[in-house]
Amino acid sequence: MGKAEETKARVERAALTLFVARGVTETTTREIAMAASIAEGTIYRHFPSKEQLALDLFLRHHRALAEALAGVAQQAQGLRAQIDAIVRCYCKWADEDWTLFAYHLLTQHMFLAMVPEGTPNPVDVLREVIVQAMATGEIPSRDADLAAASAIGTVMQPATYKLYGRFEGPLSAHANFFAEAAWAVLSVKEA
Repeated sequence: MGKAEETKARVERAALTLFVARGVTETTTREIAMAASIAEGTIYRHFPSKEQLALDLFLRHHRALAEALAGVAQQAQGLRAQIDAIVRCYCKWADEDWTLFAYHLLTQHMFLAMVPEGTPNPVDVLREVIVQAMATGEIPSRDADLAAASAIGTVMQPATYKLYGRFEGPLSAHANFFAEAAWAVLSVKEA
């Protein structure tokens, strides 16, 4: 990695840490520069603005997570195996870089509307798996978005609890529970 790439990586890591701790709006470029041990003007060699830095960080993680989830889903056969693979992948991503994962979780409401059309999306990956399972009769047909939201909630809500200190430790330690809960949500028959 060259010096410019190393500096950019330091800026991004410092920004992530501050954005998670204080919020994007509340964090200043001066604070980012201090945390990265660079001059404030150096940030602008890599990013036109703090807002663009924040959006770039979100989009890169959003796309990479979606691609990782799609990859594991394609390798698994049947909905139950796909759900298990998706949940394990999601937990692994959270555990490998909690700061980046927490940033994505905390800023999704700010940036989801700015995701360019056609960009891989983690929610769309799960939704497509669910739609295919409904089409083959693996699970009852219902509103695919409601089913996806309900299944996602079995992992996202615990991740949110971890974010706010309600429990500690790796999400992967609970992957079996999350996968079983998602499967239970998806396989329930409506009355």
